[in-house]
Amino acid sequence: MSNLTKLLIPTLILIGIYLAFIFAPSEEIGSFDKVRAAGEINQNVYVKVATSRGFERDRSGSIMGFYIRDKDGNEARVNLKKPAPNEIINATVVELFGHMHSDLFVAADVTVIR
Repeated sequence: MSNLTKLLIPTLILIGIYLAFIFAPSEEIGSFDKVRAAGEINQNVYVKVATSRGFERDRSGSIMGFYIRDKDGNEARVNLKKPAPNEIINATVVELFGHMHSDLFVAADVTVIR
């Protein structure tokens, strides 16, 4: 192997690791202001679950709504299009996919993170 190849391969591997680290999704708590700015465009955001506010259930007992907090401590109500997973009762952080109308987050999907 030539000296150039010996230098090039590790350099490319390090660049690949660096790029993977930079573009990896973050579990950082998001801001409602950023979501509101997008209007009707659905997007992903990590938020804290305000478990002290309780959960809204439909007639069958499925969780269809709950309250969340963003990184600034602002609260909003979540309206789900489909029932939330049962693990949400013990969750502290969830990822929501949806959009906001004032203080209502309309979520197409919810994923428990922690």
